[in-house]
Order: sequence, then C-alpha cells, then structure tokens
Amino acid sequence: MTFFESYGKEIVSFVVPIIIWILNQVFKSKAKLLLASPHQFTFLVQEPLYNPEGQLISPNQTVRTCSYTIQNAGKISASKVEVVFNWKPMCLNLWPARHFTEHTETDNRYVLVFESLAPSEVIGIEVLIVNGDLPMLLTVRSAECVAQTIQMYPQPIVSKGLKVLFGIFVILGFSASIYLFIILMQFLILRTPLGH
Repeated sequence: MTFFESYGKEIVSFVVPIIIWILNQVFKSKAKLLLASPHQFTFLVQEPLYNPEGQLISPNQTVRTCSYTIQNAGKISASKVEVVFNWKPMCLNLWPARHFTEHTETDNRYVLVFESLAPSEVIGIEVLIVNGDLPMLLTVRSAECVAQTIQMYPQPIVSKGLKVLFGIFVILGFSASIYLFIILMQFLILRTPLGH
C-alpha cells in the first residue's frame, strides 16, 4: 500500500477545510469599488478669445471634458467614499444627483465625499474646463477599500434569455468540474476504479 492509499481519508479531511476556507475568503461579502473613464474629449471651438483690453489672445478656444464612472461591485455598502482631484474642476456634474460634501485640502487637492455607495450603485462624474487642463483624478477610496481602475469599451446589449442560458451553462460546467475533481481525487487517493 502506498502512502496515499493508507492515509487518503486523512489527507482529504485535511485538504477539504482548507479549500472551504479559501472559497470563503474569495466569496466573502465586501465592498469593491471600480473606477473607469469611459469618455474624454477635446472640442476645438472656432470662437476667438480676447483679453479685457480687447486684444486677440487666440483665434480659437478649447473645451476639454472627461467622464468618470464609479461603481460599488461588492456585496456590502462602501462608506465614506472619497473622490480626490488634483484641483477643483471648473465645471463638475454628478449623475444621478445626490448629496455630497466637498472640501479643498491645504495643498489645493479637491475632495468629494459621499456618505455611502450601496451595492451595484453607480455614480457618474463629468468634468469640463475651457482653455485649460483638466484636473487629474488622483484616487477613489472608501473606509473599506481603494478603487480598482478598469478599462471600459462599448458592448452590444445581449438579450435576457441569452444571459440566462449562459448562466445555466456556467453552473453546469462548474458542477461538472467539481464532480470530475472529486472522481479524480477518489481515484488517485483511494484507488477506487473510475465509474464506481
């Protein structure tokens, strides 16, 4: 008898709690902030810019815009969500409209604070400036976590039926993988013939 045949049940009883602990850590309920910038654009406006004395400064002007999307992809609310810009934007639009507090730090950093962000809730922030540079978004964080920056791109809308079908196939595939893993472990450790 080999070592695995002799102590197969003990090894399985030791490994199973470790796997369960790892799965609990991976799927534990927590807040998870995602940050994306789906849109940024510079408009060249064919409108001359004059100084107060009436002298031409520039034959045209620029309008820069940037869009940010913040989402709580976690299973619990994120509290005290802070959005920090390099400096205060000339124009800022928030959608959906909701209450926030704002303050400027001593180093001129501009901070928006949201009391909480519920699971699956999304905030859109649009910034705009005329004839200048947009302030950089430095960080988004909450009391529970720091936002992860992700890439976004347009995607066609998929019908609900196709999503349900895809979900069913994922569950069936996951279940089959677990079943095959158990059969394989049973064969390798206990030397039980396959199919019994």
